[in-house]
Amino acid sequence: MKKFLILFACVAGVLLVLPVEALTLPNYATGGNLSQSIQSKGKAITDIISMIVAILAIIGMLVGAGKFAVGNGEAGKTWVVGGVVALIIAASVYGIAALVNT
Repeated sequence: MKKFLILFACVAGVLLVLPVEALTLPNYATGGNLSQSIQSKGKAITDIISMIVAILAIIGMLVGAGKFAVGNGEAGKTWVVGGVVALIIAASVYGIAALVNT
């Protein structure tokens, strides 16, 4: 019974603290534009994925440059080529998403 009262107090406290705006329906449920909402979320997800891939590609090229610097040329070449391929993939994803969103 004590655990139930603690749980009830926690849930009631959270519900009392939430602003009214947090409890409203999404804009498309109240007559907004669903396709515009989906497109904006899709664009945001695509931008985030492209940025992550680009950052990982740059890190890969830096690791490859470091391996070249210490004398491990073959491993450095592999890392640099992988980084360049990742940058090409990131640019392709961004370009395809830009074509689809227009």
